[in-house]
Amino acid sequence: MPSEKVAEYRGKARRRALWILVFIAVVAAIAVYSLSVDKFGISMDDVITFLSNHFSGNVPEKSTDYMGWMTDKRIMNSTVPRTLGGIGVGAALAICGAMMQSITRNPLTDPYTIGISSAALFGVAISISYGICIIPFVDGESDASMMVNAFVFAMIPALAIIFVSTFKKMSPTMMILVGIGMMYMFSAFTTFVKYNAEAEDLHEIYEWSIGTLSRMDLADSLPVFIAFIMILIFGMAVANKINVMTAGDNLSKSLGVNPIRLRVLCFVVMSVATAVCVCFTGSIGFVGLVAPHIARLFVGSDNKILIPTAAVIGALLVLVSDVAVRLLPGALPVGTITALIGSPLFIYILYRQRKNAAF
Repeated sequence: MPSEKVAEYRGKARRRALWILVFIAVVAAIAVYSLSVDKFGISMDDVITFLSNHFSGNVPEKSTDYMGWMTDKRIMNSTVPRTLGGIGVGAALAICGAMMQSITRNPLTDPYTIGISSAALFGVAISISYGICIIPFVDGESDASMMVNAFVFAMIPALAIIFVSTFKKMSPTMMILVGIGMMYMFSAFTTFVKYNAEAEDLHEIYEWSIGTLSRMDLADSLPVFIAFIMILIFGMAVANKINVMTAGDNLSKSLGVNPIRLRVLCFVVMSVATAVCVCFTGSIGFVGLVAPHIARLFVGSDNKILIPTAAVIGALLVLVSDVAVRLLPGALPVGTITALIGSPLFIYILYRQRKNAAF
């Protein structure tokens, strides 16, 4: 009997590893294809040449191979930032979603539940409409002002939760309710700004509120990837403790885990990672909500496996959505496609996981 249990456990572990490898392979394939999807007419041959040149260190020079140099620059400056940004943002939001759903024991939470997105949008709105930057000596009408405002305001809900938790022990439900309260408050502020904004400014605020990768460049992809690596390392480091927390606060304390302290720490790290992503891409919805649920269907709820799997699936969702945006006419924001893909997936997952309940 024990040997059968061991064989069953090892079989499940192999299947989980296989699924992760499959998803990574799909992300790699979509990422390579994504490099060729551009209005400049980049071919797959150009992409293969670009990748082989950079892996071998044989990057074309302007003086010796002008056409090759032009193609290399076109790929490097147009599709590479969007591809890298999509992977980083999707993975970071999915990890935050998986962690938040576990620490709050609520399958309907995501990184934006605690008001990060709404607060960041308000910061961007006042920068676009009024040319105001919360940090002095930064031009209020520049892109830097938008990013600074988005990050600073996005951290306000996290600081509010920390402030309240220092005076009162907060349950997961209380943290979510505080975040929802902050979300509605900043949404009201943003509505006031949009109501009095010029038509051009209103269009820019609206596009940013949905989420887009069209403004990403190589400089932007670096902090996004740093945020992804940071939240991944942190998530893997506390995965076992999060697993303990899913059994309840009382049991967690008996096993040596302080649930309130760990929950606040997780909220702070998730807020920083989400704020960085929101600064550069706006509010890309449904990724942090749907990706963890998809991952659970394949690998279960163990956070040591769930977190990296959710990261890969989140990257896949954003990559596929951004490729669709570039292929479809009309230049839709990527957040529109993630919502179109994510909402029916989420409904299907809820149907698969439905339980008998009285309403």
